[in-house]
Amino acid sequence: MAVTHDGIPVRVWSWPGATADSDLIRQVKRDLREWSLSRVVWVADRGFTSTASRRALMQGGGGYIIGEKLRSGSQEVKAALSRPGRYATVRDNMQVEEVNIGSDDRFVICFNLEQAKRDAAVRAKLEAAIDGSDKLKKDERAYLAGQLSTKPGLKRFLRTTPGGLLRIDKKKIAAEEYLDGKYLLRSSDPKLSAEDIALGYKQLLEVERGWRDMKQLLDLRPVYHLGDQLQTGQVTDRGQDMGGIGALRGALAHQPGVLESGQGDREGGRLDRPG
Repeated sequence: MAVTHDGIPVRVWSWPGATADSDLIRQVKRDLREWSLSRVVWVADRGFTSTASRRALMQGGGGYIIGEKLRSGSQEVKAALSRPGRYATVRDNMQVEEVNIGSDDRFVICFNLEQAKRDAAVRAKLEAAIDGSDKLKKDERAYLAGQLSTKPGLKRFLRTTPGGLLRIDKKKIAAEEYLDGKYLLRSSDPKLSAEDIALGYKQLLEVERGWRDMKQLLDLRPVYHLGDQLQTGQVTDRGQDMGGIGALRGALAHQPGVLESGQGDREGGRLDRPG
């Protein structure tokens, strides 16, 4: 999905699930060339962090902003997280810090205090879940461990003693506390500020909101067609509708006294005036 700087959807693409990253980037680049845009910045999630994917994005023209995997164990991530520095507060409870690790790419660490509290709260749930488990029967503890193993946010902090007791892995907890509320961004653009890089990555949230709206507000249901072209056509049509809704949002945002509430009448929301 292509969005404006303000997050308004303007174009949607759809491909079969087996499409290679290089192929979809090539098509998007070809389509955007027709718009005669002065600047394009590719924003991608952590699935594009490999060297091959970054090279493909650069071939697509413009710069990129990519989320890095904090737990990947790569030397670049370790170097970025180990650099001392001060955070600068930007907006939406977000703090940013650019670190120099001697790479051609730029690295920006983002920190959100509210997210850090949520991360800590998730681990606290594990402590509450296993509290008193020593008194359970062996099969009951095994059942509890099986339930917790289905929760990735908790599973990695749980260990089982040789005697079958459930314990929290304190070393992993200590390492995870250092990452609470943080995410690491990589950018190839030398002109963007650290704040622009952080807020640009947040545009992915706008894309995700767009897809949620397509499924809810526009009632996009599972598509059952005989060919990829028919499936692509239906999703693209919904995307064009999303562009119109996005433009409406943008227009209403500049009208005094007009607020947006919810995601449409289907979900109980509405556009209304306060008071």
